[in-house]
Amino acid sequence: MISAVLLVTAALQLACVVVLWSRVPRLARVWLLGVVGLGVAYDSAVVGLGAALGEGTVLHALSVPRFVVHALLTPLLILWAADRVDAGPWVRRGAVALTAVATAWGVVTELPHLHLVPRYYADTVRYSAEHAVPPIPAVVVTVVLLAAGIVLWRREARPAALIGTTLLFGASAAAVAVPPLGNVGEAAMLVGLVAAELPKRSRESPTADADHAAPGRASSRG
Repeated sequence: MISAVLLVTAALQLACVVVLWSRVPRLARVWLLGVVGLGVAYDSAVVGLGAALGEGTVLHALSVPRFVVHALLTPLLILWAADRVDAGPWVRRGAVALTAVATAWGVVTELPHLHLVPRYYADTVRYSAEHAVPPIPAVVVTVVLLAAGIVLWRREARPAALIGTTLLFGASAAAVAVPPLGNVGEAAMLVGLVAAELPKRSRESPTADADHAAPGRASSRG
């Protein structure tokens, strides 16, 4: 059951990327967000297929890129956040520096000593790090996204990014006991960030349009 939920989660994440790249102008940050979306979709798909593939070399080989993706791609969301809120030059430089530090931290502290072991939860099978290190880059990214979400909520009345990132924060904490919630939280985050990129619908109703047009029609008859 949970394996099926994770496969649906992967499909939802892919759908977010398709919507993002088909409905939003291809700004650099849109490409960044889409690439991260592909990465988390891959993560969910591999975990969802774990039970079908079974413990072994194939699942192990497919699992290694999951950790590479998180180490290299997740910090890019810092750059997305800085650009989305239209930050000033100094903040953007700080975002670049923070992204570099977060990426280096993940690459240096996680990847060289990565030793994966099979772990089971309900009907899922996944390879996880035998000795997990503190997810400092993920925490930093989450804090930055929360800050960006607050800015977008107050400035543009767009709460989606804040809601999605808050759900990610809660799901990540609960994932210590229920690992699949981490993937669900990433999906909620992605939905929120993609929603923050979509064009806002006009609130003007057809009736209001007709009222605006009426004086013009009246004057033409006069």
